[in-house]
Amino acid sequence: MGNLKNMLQSISENEVSEDEVEVYADSVRQALEIASRELGVEISVLDYDIIEKGTKGMFGIGRQPYRVLVRPLKGEQEHDDLDKIEKKLAAISESDLVLDRREKDIDGNFRVRVLKTGIWLTVDPPKGKGNPVLPQDVNNRLFALQINNADLKKVEKEIRKPTGKPAKVGEWIPKPEWDSTFSVEVTEDEMKCFVHFVPPKYSGRHMEIDDVLPSLKSNGVVAGIKEDVIVKYLEHMEYSTPLLAAEGTPPRHGRDSYVDYKVRIDKSIVSFEEDKETKKVDFKDLDLLENVVVGQVLAVKVPAQDGIPGRTVTNRVIAAKTGKDIQIRHGKGTILSEDGNELTAEINGQVVFQSGRLSVEPVYTVRGDVSLETGNIVFLGSVVIGGSVQDNFTVKAAGNIEVRGSVQKAFLEAEGDILVMQGIVGRDEARIESTSGSIFTKFVQGATLIAENDVVVSEGILHSNIDAGARVLCGGRKARIVGGQIRAGEEVNARFIGADAATKTEIRVGINPKVHQQLVELDKVKHEVETELDAMKKNVHTLTIHKNNSGGKLPEDKEELLTKSKAQMQKLTNRQNEINLELEELRTYLGMLGQKGKICAEKTLFPGVDIFIKDKKYEVKDPYNHIKITLEGDNWRFGEYSAPDIGESGKGMMRMKRRR
Repeated sequence: MGNLKNMLQSISENEVSEDEVEVYADSVRQALEIASRELGVEISVLDYDIIEKGTKGMFGIGRQPYRVLVRPLKGEQEHDDLDKIEKKLAAISESDLVLDRREKDIDGNFRVRVLKTGIWLTVDPPKGKGNPVLPQDVNNRLFALQINNADLKKVEKEIRKPTGKPAKVGEWIPKPEWDSTFSVEVTEDEMKCFVHFVPPKYSGRHMEIDDVLPSLKSNGVVAGIKEDVIVKYLEHMEYSTPLLAAEGTPPRHGRDSYVDYKVRIDKSIVSFEEDKETKKVDFKDLDLLENVVVGQVLAVKVPAQDGIPGRTVTNRVIAAKTGKDIQIRHGKGTILSEDGNELTAEINGQVVFQSGRLSVEPVYTVRGDVSLETGNIVFLGSVVIGGSVQDNFTVKAAGNIEVRGSVQKAFLEAEGDILVMQGIVGRDEARIESTSGSIFTKFVQGATLIAENDVVVSEGILHSNIDAGARVLCGGRKARIVGGQIRAGEEVNARFIGADAATKTEIRVGINPKVHQQLVELDKVKHEVETELDAMKKNVHTLTIHKNNSGGKLPEDKEELLTKSKAQMQKLTNRQNEINLELEELRTYLGMLGQKGKICAEKTLFPGVDIFIKDKKYEVKDPYNHIKITLEGDNWRFGEYSAPDIGESGKGMMRMKRRR
């Protein structure tokens, strides 16, 4: 095997090009040295591919040579230095052994750095079971770097007792043509400065920080210089990536002004709490309606902040933006201070926050029932009813409506929230609607409820139609949803859904009920138009046949009817096309909606319930306990029940405390 060091075999022309040679050697390093002599070029301009990796064998037995294909680099580009070759070789020969090696088992390492002050050797000791640096490895490196004046005794000492610190092992012999060089690049925005190094050849000198700093200054780089980073970069000689030598400071723009509200403006957080003794929910404790008194501070404006200027590496100042100022938007019943920084209540009343504007609305109070004594109520503020709303009466409010009794077969409409403490018994004719808020009540039976946000019921929803833009929550001790149609944009969550008797109950989520209702109405109109169009086509067809059979003439009244029928048919066709286009747009919009919508039953989901998520239907045929149902793509997902999610403001979580 000893003669392997001198073996060299040229590849035939049909396998490789003329300037390539195939070498058999004990190592890739040796192969490159042989190829360098054969091709008459320096090692630094050679490229290679390992065709077959060699093995060391055991005590010289079973050793196999490396088979390496070597060629000159195209365009005579040079390797950075032999260090990189060494690293590549090490990665090739040792990668299978050290990929999973832990930090405690690290091989020793060494670096040779040539500076003006001399030749410096740094030997890092191994860690754990790592292999130490071998003398032949260092000698091979010195040979590859063409360093002939190293003090071998000092080299041997450093290898024998490695310290991890640089030790001088020889004097520097100037050879400028081999020295490292570099160039400075400042980015167009002058926020970063990169230094690109060309490694030294052989024993050429490495650059030092005293070489770099003057060059930075001569290129106008005077600010944000990272001296520690430069020193570390040069010590490690990692020239494969450019050095970020300086970095500017970007401007920090000032924070915008904002309003600190001293009253609650987010009503999406509600906490149900049952009395420990009576097990009843006291809606008075929900604090849904917030009252204020004259002079009470409602909001304070926090002023905008000035920005902090930035600075480029060339010391050019970059202006920072001052935060934007905003104004407190206020409505009636409030007073804004002269400097515009504080808003207070002008009257006693209820706080209303709509469209970003804070107002104090007076409250209209009805001590008893809404009945013949009061008549219908329409009020531009909030209404508090001490009793109930009797049959066939109407209450409309621009603010909130609070009913401390019950609501019967009546109509309630409010822009804000609606609170009915004793429940709703509508006998299939009551209609309760909140156009921009939520509805809260004890129970609902035979009624229609429509809310822009949530519908929250503490005990039960029986045979009612409920539409909620966000959620329908039924979370009391006996809370159940039985019968009717429940539609919510996001979630339906109840203790029980359906009944043992398999009462037909429809639950729809994932689509805003308004959009779904629009689809239903468009489908209905489409059917009516198509029915009328079919009848009109038959009339035109019949009259046309009579006309053809009569020699192309009809009585005057029949001719007029044919003309009108054709015109009506064209109008119906146009209307049909318009409806189809609207339906297509709506279905496209629904297809773009994300996968949201869930149905949760804490106790039991009974058979007889039809579940719709978006346009997918699932018929419940078996009971489910503690269940959450969602849709992923076209697949139904059944998981463990989850309590109602955090409200939109994120400031707290809705808690539903029930008797277990």
